[in-house]
Amino acid sequence: MSEQPTNRADGTGTPGTAPPPPLGSPERAAHQRVGEALLTDDGRITDTPQAKTIAIQALAARMRSSTPELVLAAMGLAVGNDMASHLGDSRYVLVPHNARYPSMGADVLHADELDPANPGHAPDRVVSMDTPQADTLIRMIAVSELMGSWAYGSNNNVRVLALQEATQEEFGLTDVLEWQMDTKTRFAVDLELDYNRDALREFLRTQYTMTQEALAAHGVTEVLSYRGLSWPEGTGRPQWAGLDVGDTFQARQRPLASWSADRQIVADWLEQRGGSGVILVARTPAVNIVSLPLTGMGYLGQKEWVTLPGDGLVTLDGVYTAPQQADPAQRTAAAGIALGAPALGDTTDAAPDIPAPPHPGASSRWHPLPITEQLDPANPLDRQIQRILQGEEAAPDWWLRDDSGYAITQRDLDFLGINPVQIKWTLTGEAPMGLTPALYQQFGTEMLAALETDGIDSTQLDIRLKGTGAGFFSGLHKRLPREEELTGHPEAQQRLRQWFGDSAERPLRRPYDAMWRLGLEPEPSDFDLDINSTAIVRAAREHWRANHPDRYPGDFMGGHGYLDKQTVRDTVPALAEWAHRWEQKLGRPLSLGVFESSGPFDATALGRPLSSHFKATDWIIHRPDTPMAWQTPRSRITDPLPPEGQAAQPGSTVPTRPNLAQAARKRSASSGKHYKPGQGPAAGSPRTPPPGRRPGPDDAPGRKRSQ
Repeated sequence: MSEQPTNRADGTGTPGTAPPPPLGSPERAAHQRVGEALLTDDGRITDTPQAKTIAIQALAARMRSSTPELVLAAMGLAVGNDMASHLGDSRYVLVPHNARYPSMGADVLHADELDPANPGHAPDRVVSMDTPQADTLIRMIAVSELMGSWAYGSNNNVRVLALQEATQEEFGLTDVLEWQMDTKTRFAVDLELDYNRDALREFLRTQYTMTQEALAAHGVTEVLSYRGLSWPEGTGRPQWAGLDVGDTFQARQRPLASWSADRQIVADWLEQRGGSGVILVARTPAVNIVSLPLTGMGYLGQKEWVTLPGDGLVTLDGVYTAPQQADPAQRTAAAGIALGAPALGDTTDAAPDIPAPPHPGASSRWHPLPITEQLDPANPLDRQIQRILQGEEAAPDWWLRDDSGYAITQRDLDFLGINPVQIKWTLTGEAPMGLTPALYQQFGTEMLAALETDGIDSTQLDIRLKGTGAGFFSGLHKRLPREEELTGHPEAQQRLRQWFGDSAERPLRRPYDAMWRLGLEPEPSDFDLDINSTAIVRAAREHWRANHPDRYPGDFMGGHGYLDKQTVRDTVPALAEWAHRWEQKLGRPLSLGVFESSGPFDATALGRPLSSHFKATDWIIHRPDTPMAWQTPRSRITDPLPPEGQAAQPGSTVPTRPNLAQAARKRSASSGKHYKPGQGPAAGSPRTPPPGRRPGPDDAPGRKRSQ
């Protein structure tokens, strides 16, 4: 594009210097008429839904991001991974929630779920997922969800905070008003950008392009804009808050901000909000307007457009002081939400880092289950594991490694307090880290029983263990820190030296329990469960709509597509109680990540290295075609095990590792010392599907999965 905003990284631009016309002057009225004509397309647009529909259709058509990329960027109450996963599959259909405004969302149903008696399921109301219309509708729903983040608030949800930073990057803005965030919010915004930066930037740039075209078509080069700012009593104020009405000054602004063409709308907003506040007015060059209600973000009912900060010159146009704070019941839901705060005046530092927690001790809530079993030197596999850990034998291909190739050693287990027998159980599939084989049997059986109590049939579930509990090392997004990065944490530095000394041989990723043992995290490694079930998501969606009308809908699913944690606990309370009970039993946190049946989004299809989608190497706990998989564990050990000191020869009859692992599992299952009363597989465990049962829409056998 040839046009760029006036606030650029190179400092160029031609800021306007003329003050705004006097309040009540004919020029002010003329500016308002021009603004209203621009917002309504010369009166052809009469209501907000009409404007939004036009903007959504245009954006969805003009954006070049792929449909799966838009779905990933828009995960929320109306958009989930099933939309991307089932696109192109004739067995599935979209059922719009609103026939007049289909971009408000749609259900993804298997064709067998359609009810002939339901008017909403009539053939002319549903859209088959293998048609171009399905792709168009999904794109519209995704764009609508992205626009909704701005409609909810310009700084009070993770997605819009990511949009603010994407704006700064896309338009090369400098000297903008920064936003303080706590550590958790900062991490969430960074993750949103890691996954969706390209789509968010294109979403913004496309709106800007369309807006500049509309402004040029109307011959508009400048608009008069109004904005209200308020702050509760006793909170920080900007340095310019004490100026007089009529003073013009330079105010640092956020990358994106809403301004109105109508001063009265701003005054009414301040009165409704309560507290102290001001009205600002600015001459806004057309080049600084990102969107109008007809081209993207912007609420027609408030005669609103969204702008870049430009040169920051504004005029104080009015001061408002309410006698008292407005009644919370009269304020909008978004007005009561705050994620961080602006960095005003000289207080521009980011939110301070949370200090490192103390090394876990007697006062810690978490006391990981002690593992008392030992490797058996008489067992060939056990003996080989001991040799590998001690460095007496090279680690084979099936050994536990991170993506840098680092293989765990006895040195690591000593520092982390891990019994080597856990490595064996993880390799043979008998039990993940933190569990014994006996407890793993009980763990899985009771989990399925809890879900059955919550009304979720076992044929509607795919359950997998992720994270360090399944593979010992964390994923690409979690790097083990180095000493030089821990200057503010001397105790962690000391422990890291205790672990590795001067050795450069160390893992790139975080091993199991590493951050806890270093004192950098307050919890040991968790049991990271992915529970994939559209049935649960549908129940959770109904619960959300009934109980959280005031919350930002995008919070329903995080950027990965996993359900809001509290909603999970409320929707499947028996599972939540099971998780609490097992946290106490195992002395570790238990994370319940609930996704639709298609599982986490496959971000590798978009070229992203970080993705938690279904993989052939996943630790399967249960799925419809592998029910209660803990009963038939999969071993990672696949190569022949030659006698000590000898290499395997072609045609050798030496037993293979799976045979040895199977024998080890048999010993574990028959050894009474592994079981305590009540720890064996429980009677009355969930049944597997009866022979001949036709798989339903949530069953894995009838559906392709990304691997």
